[in-house]
Formats: sequence, structure tokens, C-alpha cells
Amino acid sequence: MNNNTKKLTFIALAVAINIVGSKLALFLNLPIFLDSIGTILAAIALGPLAGGAAALIGGLINGALGDVYAIYFSVSGVLMGVIAGFLFHDKKNSAPSLFWKGLIVTLPASALSACIETFLFGGITSAVVTTFIIQALSQTALKLFGSAFLTQAVTDYVDKMVAILLVVFSMKNLPYELTHFEEKESTKAVEVTR
Repeated sequence: MNNNTKKLTFIALAVAINIVGSKLALFLNLPIFLDSIGTILAAIALGPLAGGAAALIGGLINGALGDVYAIYFSVSGVLMGVIAGFLFHDKKNSAPSLFWKGLIVTLPASALSACIETFLFGGITSAVVTTFIIQALSQTALKLFGSAFLTQAVTDYVDKMVAILLVVFSMKNLPYELTHFEEKESTKAVEVTR
């Protein structure tokens, strides 16, 4: 299998992981979304473009499968996947760095999600618990946008840290060839001489 086919297959696997995680979270009424595990996997293994692509495709498919909110929120998933790719791909990640990098991945995507929730949906999402918290907090001084951002920041951080820790742990325990896509030097040399 050539390297491009291997990468496309890996992105398709990441999209499938996002879809399964999202459906599981909706089914169990979890306050987190589990729809970014594949995005983080693609971002760490292949970089920013793959992370963004996995989020976009996963969001569009989830939307087609009945979660219309997923289509709109896929934009924040793309932002998160791109940032994760820049922070994690081809980098040595110590345990403490995972937590602050997770915060950097989360905050911009949470702000974008809060805008989508507030201005398009009036504080309503597909996650029942999250919607309840946003609506309850919107009656305080935080108002709707503040409550949406605070709720998103907390739930997104937990969600992204679950995804990051799961992916980093899994990648350390999977065979190197399954999660790394460097071309071998002999293959490059053959291509250059052609």
C-alpha cells in the first residue's frame, strides 16, 4: 500500500472513530462529546490538515446521520484539529505539556462553539446536560454567551483531555508502522532516480 493510500485510510478510520464516539456520547447522554478522538488521532499522526479534515468530514457525516448540530459545530472541530496538529504532530510531548497544550487546543474552539450556540441556536446543543447547564447559567450575570463559553470551555477541556490522553497512550502501545507515515529512505532514493 502506498503512503498516500495509507494516510487516506487512516483519516477514514479517524472519521469513523469520531462518529462512533459522538453516537456513544449522545446515546449515554454524557456531558462530553467524544467526537474528537479521531480528530486528535489524525492531528497527532498526520498533522494539522488531517486533523481538520477528520473533524469536518466527521461533522458532516454526523449531521447527515441525524445530529444537525454537528454540521455547524464541525467548524470548531476543524479549528481544534488544526491547532492540535500544530501543537502535537512530530513533537515530543511530556505528560505536563499535554495538559497546557490541551488548554490551547480547547479555548479557541470553545469560543467559536459558544458563538455558534449563542447566535445560531440560542444556547441549545445536541447534548442535553450541556444545554441544561447553559440555560441555567444564562439566568445569571453571565448571560447567554458567557454561560455558553464557560460551559463549553469546561466540557471541551475534559472532552479534549480524554481524547488526547487516550490517543497518546494508544499510540505509544501500537506498532510504530501503524501510526507513523514516514517514507523509507530507499523508497525516496528510487523515486528521485526515476
